[in-house]
Amino acid sequence: MHSVAGSPGDPKCWSTRLRCAILMNICAYVFIGNLYAAGLATGFAPLAHDLGVEFDTLTGLVAWAVFALGISNLFWMPTAMCIVFLAGCTWSIKATGFRDLLASRIVASFGAGSIEALGPSIIADLFSERYFATAMALFALSLCAGSQIGPMIAGFVIGSKGWRWFFIVCAILGAVNFLASVLFLPETTFRHRLTDVGDVHAAEFEKEAKQRTEHRENENSPRSYWKDLISIRDRGLEPEGLKCWPGQFSLPFRFICVPMVLFATIAYGIFLSGIVLISAISPQFLSAPPYHLSSSAIGIYTLSSFLGIVIGYPIAGPFTDLLSRWAAARRYTTNNTHHPKDRMPALIIPFLVAPPGLILFAYAIASSKSLYVSATGYAMQASALVFVPSVTMSYIMDVYPQSGSEAIVLINAGKNVVAFGVTVSGAGWVDRDGIVRVCWELAAVQWVVLALALPLYV
Repeated sequence: MHSVAGSPGDPKCWSTRLRCAILMNICAYVFIGNLYAAGLATGFAPLAHDLGVEFDTLTGLVAWAVFALGISNLFWMPTAMCIVFLAGCTWSIKATGFRDLLASRIVASFGAGSIEALGPSIIADLFSERYFATAMALFALSLCAGSQIGPMIAGFVIGSKGWRWFFIVCAILGAVNFLASVLFLPETTFRHRLTDVGDVHAAEFEKEAKQRTEHRENENSPRSYWKDLISIRDRGLEPEGLKCWPGQFSLPFRFICVPMVLFATIAYGIFLSGIVLISAISPQFLSAPPYHLSSSAIGIYTLSSFLGIVIGYPIAGPFTDLLSRWAAARRYTTNNTHHPKDRMPALIIPFLVAPPGLILFAYAIASSKSLYVSATGYAMQASALVFVPSVTMSYIMDVYPQSGSEAIVLINAGKNVVAFGVTVSGAGWVDRDGIVRVCWELAAVQWVVLALALPLYV
């Protein structure tokens, strides 16, 4: 029994232009959502003045937004409505006080998190294995770009127009993305029909199905595009309808005790914590003497973290794949057997680079060294955001090819909860112990967490 790849309505048979348009829509959505959540940190100085609150209180605006982004992964998987994000942005524009602004950011981030849960599933529906990695790479890069370039964009907007204009820009981008999604984001869930291929060899059937997928592109589908846009037939609806809806919430929790999923969640979350913590406390140090940086200048400074991601991204993927092939070849088997754990030695790179970067940042800021030194440490810490997910999520998808997306939902939610726990107490932690001690302690935790990969590998 095999699924027919060329079935009418199969998203993999849609035209290349439509599939790319859908990919661009979800990449734009994840970019805007993370831009909204992380960008505000560069505007803490004018916010503190306008709202009459301290810097350590303002960190909650980032921490709770990160928390809502993560928790929404568990909720939005069965019920996605991006209009909530647009409503939250509009509320932020009209916020009159700190609590009002905090509530609006939680609502907007809760809506924005929907695409972090649905994006990988949509990409899997649209693209065959041959193109899946490329599409996922673009999605992941858009996610990182939103959180790392976002503060720079916010810095310039807040510096020239004020912090409310940052939310106006987010609302405009969200409205355009929402309209584009209405027009160019049809439902992609599709329940493939099974067919008995008889004596046809499986490899020949798969080859034929692949050719249909790549060349027919739905040319014989009876539906027009506009009918397909609003149709939900053949879209994998559960036979029991809404009766199964509550059960969808429990699916990711099946993996909560799986060691590799726990490791991926904690490792991803603790390195994300380092980035969010730096982003939240940097304005407090950089806007004060001896730096006296404006919001726009702080925005440019935070771009260093994205440079770390851009530099690390081409290394992370190819390097882990190379390790996997090399390990398989060393077994001297006739078929070069691949083991999912073969990628895990790549975690040595973030072990050697990321925690020292956090320590370098702390010493540079504490001793008022050149901004280039602390920016280098910031970039080193950020590089872990491509290495850790590249290794751990590839491992999980290898081990659980059919249900791995549910584990990814749990990881996305868990990592943001871990980052929230560190960030929400970050400002008080720094005030009490000093930035150097805080970064040393966090770096030590990162080293210990990565060391836990050794038992999983052995």
